[in-house]
Amino acid sequence: MQQLKLPNDGTKPSIFTRVLLFVTYFVAIEAVPVILLWVRKAGQAQFVLRSVLALCYLAGFIVIMIALIHSMKQVTTQSYWHWPTVKEMQLILTTFVAAIAIEMILNVINRSVFHQSQTANNAAIKSLLASDHWIFYLLMFSGVLLSPFVEELLFRGYLMNAFFKPERFWLPICVSAVFFSLAHASTTIVSYLIYMTLGFFLAYTYRRTNNLGASIALHMLNNLIAMVAMAAMM
Repeated sequence: MQQLKLPNDGTKPSIFTRVLLFVTYFVAIEAVPVILLWVRKAGQAQFVLRSVLALCYLAGFIVIMIALIHSMKQVTTQSYWHWPTVKEMQLILTTFVAAIAIEMILNVINRSVFHQSQTANNAAIKSLLASDHWIFYLLMFSGVLLSPFVEELLFRGYLMNAFFKPERFWLPICVSAVFFSLAHASTTIVSYLIYMTLGFFLAYTYRRTNNLGASIALHMLNNLIAMVAMAAMM
């Protein structure tokens, strides 16, 4: 089994700093959606307050994104972004189909064993989408365009470059998948495996291509279809 090696070549921050930054970003990504609950709590007539909260919500993603890009410069000197090539697009479609196929099987098991028709995370998103027009548009926009960027920067870009050597392949993929799933509030082991499956294919796509643009595109495609499906069922 490949061993986890913590690079400490003097060009990167200390291991303590890297862990602290990862935990900070992890908590920040989890905290930003809480603003949507404040938007929902604010009355429909409170236009100014809702506008300020909406801007804070979007700004939260942008600030995290900028900070992560800065942190990426401290853990890797390699290029990690370009527009996906035709070959990479083929890989994106292949991994997407594979992820969907496995997730469909896991969803059947989750429904049969745990009587859960959808994951707790999806249920929460669907509830928010149905609660308010403001939240609907904010969540659709962020879910398809912003979340994939910040999550790929953290769970693929930062995590896999800060704590693993570039030549490591399967171990960083698996570790990335585990932490990605932890961020999605699963309530059953099968739900956890559903998000772990997606995280695995996202990390695999990044490691195969060394291109966050490819994993972001895959993540956006997945979220677009998931968000449209949830909106259609409202």
